[in-house]
Amino acid sequence: MFDDPDANTHHVVSNNVDDKAEARWRKELAETNKLTPAIVDSIITYHGDRGTRAIEAVSEKRVKRYRDFTVVVGHHDEYIVEAGGCTCKDSLYNLDPTDPTQCCWHVLATAVAERIGAIDYHDMWYSDVHDFLS
Repeated sequence: MFDDPDANTHHVVSNNVDDKAEARWRKELAETNKLTPAIVDSIITYHGDRGTRAIEAVSEKRVKRYRDFTVVVGHHDEYIVEAGGCTCKDSLYNLDPTDPTQCCWHVLATAVAERIGAIDYHDMWYSDVHDFLS
């Protein structure tokens, strides 16, 4: 693992969203750097089961940043989160890509982990790790 010099300045999942409730919890996380009960309630109220799964992934340290990608480890596969989007089937088939407030739990987990400093950094290329594991 290594210290990411851009950890506090670069977010794969932006704070810039039009929805006030979504922007509020992201801003509060960025300001407090921790998951408070009120923020957890906001995320779960706003995102339901996706929010719950995201918080679980963060608490289990399943959000990993490599040199080339941010990856969220799911129960059956790993999903690449990039520029606020994800490679999971939920993102591909169930969510409106033109609505920035709709996001899968992998994107939510990345947003939370980035803002509270819970990213697991690896000084290697994910493409090399993925090829090795496949």
